[in-house]
Amino acid sequence: ADGAGLPLCKSFMHLHLGVRADAMPPDLPPQWTVVNSWDVPIDAPGNVIVVSVPSILDPSLAPEGHHVIHAYTAGNEPYHIWERFEGVDTNKDAAYLALKEERAAPMWEAIRRRVPRVEEGVVVRQIGTPLTHARFLRRHRGNYGLALAAGGGFEFPKVTTPLPGLFRCGDSTTAGIGVPAVASSGAQCANALLSVWEQLKMNDKIKMPSSAGEPLLQRR
Repeated sequence: ADGAGLPLCKSFMHLHLGVRADAMPPDLPPQWTVVNSWDVPIDAPGNVIVVSVPSILDPSLAPEGHHVIHAYTAGNEPYHIWERFEGVDTNKDAAYLALKEERAAPMWEAIRRRVPRVEEGVVVRQIGTPLTHARFLRRHRGNYGLALAAGGGFEFPKVTTPLPGLFRCGDSTTAGIGVPAVASSGAQCANALLSVWEQLKMNDKIKMPSSAGEPLLQRR
């Protein structure tokens, strides 16, 4: 929990790769999840790994003949093991760089399950840590967000406020953390700003292209 007593989710490890396409299986799915053990908590360090290869769906995301791979530990990396590196030059500190490689091992293993030759094809590699989250995303202790369970003593604040004309949205408001939830909070905020009839008028002004509903793979 943070200093105010609110529980926080853990942080992340990230692995970003640029890989030659000839090292990738032809039947590779665009995303998969690895659960290393069902006998430990789902948020045990390194237990759940999510791997995405978005360039399978959108080839423009990588140069011709290459793919991008993103693997991450799903909100299960503890921050306390990284605290000693706060304020350190992380580009040069040998202990920090060694810990990055050590904590990235489960992500490499998750990728190898479907891409056994991944290391042969790597041309770009970057590892992100909880300190990366804290620095670039301005997240307290690199956390994923508030860990507020439904029915608990705390709840996420609504998008409206007591001040007229002041609204809020994001992962610190309802509906919570994660991209779908944050998108929902934005929609809720928009709904609070406009009446149903005003929204219908706005919808009439939005002209979606005729191809908008086509699956991405069919448009390639």
